[in-house]
Amino acid sequence: KRGIDPDSPEAQLFGRKLLRALTDVFGRCILETGFFHADPHPGNIFVLEDGSIGLIDFGQVKQISGRARETLSKVMVALDDRNSDDDANDLRKIGDLALELGVEFNDDAGPLAPPAVAFWLFDGGVDTLPGGYDKGELSPNSPVKELKSFPQDLVLVGRSSILIKGLSSRLGVKWSICREWAPTARKVLAPPPPPVVSGNGSGGVKSSNSNSSSIGKVRF
Repeated sequence: KRGIDPDSPEAQLFGRKLLRALTDVFGRCILETGFFHADPHPGNIFVLEDGSIGLIDFGQVKQISGRARETLSKVMVALDDRNSDDDANDLRKIGDLALELGVEFNDDAGPLAPPAVAFWLFDGGVDTLPGGYDKGELSPNSPVKELKSFPQDLVLVGRSSILIKGLSSRLGVKWSICREWAPTARKVLAPPPPPVVSGNGSGGVKSSNSNSSSIGKVRF
């Protein structure tokens, strides 16, 4: 017998492992390197025999700027550090960061549309969105309806988050991308370590800061 009964406890366990693997690899690629697989859909994701995840078809990739990665990392940390889902100061900070990313809203958009879009994209663990917006993107009361324009750099980032959101919904698992990406985001925002003075007597300075990331298969 092959496969997993979708209603079994094993399915929930496997679903969480799958979500964590995908969330981890996209988070590391997007936030750490800025260079990531830009065509994420189920046909490009393989669950291999050893349980690891394989991504195929890198015909479409995207690189986002360091400034966008830094601001996106701040969004993850702000979402993760918020005191509550309705704290006015937290919502203002998250909304300001969304605007800093270059997201533009309709002139008549509600004041909580910016943080609502951030919640909608990156925190599937919430039951409600700020401002009373609906979580369903097809709802007439979705915060997506308030968008005027979305920066090109972030369109494909959004596709990655929507893939993960859709998978978590299909598996019936509440999943917060911002919670999972926050540790990586904090690493990105941390100041680099000071250079280490070499001991060659020449007075030169040799940096010990190495920023090499190896992105391959993600194992459960």
